[in-house]
Amino acid sequence: EFVGNDLFVVVDKTSDIAVFTNFEATYTADATETPNKRITIEGITRTHGIAFDGGTMILTDIGDASSDTDGGFHIITNFQSKFDAVNDGGTMAVQDNQVRVAGSATFLGNPVSADYDAEANEVFIAERANGGGRILSFTNVETGGNIGPNMNATLSGASSVYFYKQ
Repeated sequence: EFVGNDLFVVVDKTSDIAVFTNFEATYTADATETPNKRITIEGITRTHGIAFDGGTMILTDIGDASSDTDGGFHIITNFQSKFDAVNDGGTMAVQDNQVRVAGSATFLGNPVSADYDAEANEVFIAERANGGGRILSFTNVETGGNIGPNMNATLSGASSVYFYKQ
């Protein structure tokens, strides 16, 4: 996910995210590169989806990949300043930094992709495992917790979601 000129990525099979700063200008050759910074996101078991809009980052947590009920997502407002405040190799604490949405009412098992519309404050999720696949959307997520989606559409094998607003 690009934030300005910086590319933020999830580190698969971990609870980490990393950044490659000034990506387009810096990484011009076909080579294996090391990120400029990598941090752990407290409260996530296995991050997968990533989305950014209006200063807010959404990160999905698939939890145990074999479970279709233990997923969730984290909302990190003022993301850039919170990310910058964590040292390379450090951990971003949940308290005062993040809000988590998870639980049986969410239909989240393996949320593999996310998108976010800051203007409407709406989170879109591609859920891969629960019910065989779903596209979900959530509004009013500021308090987090076990909240139900405002849209829940079955889509077998859902693997990505992209929100486009005209």
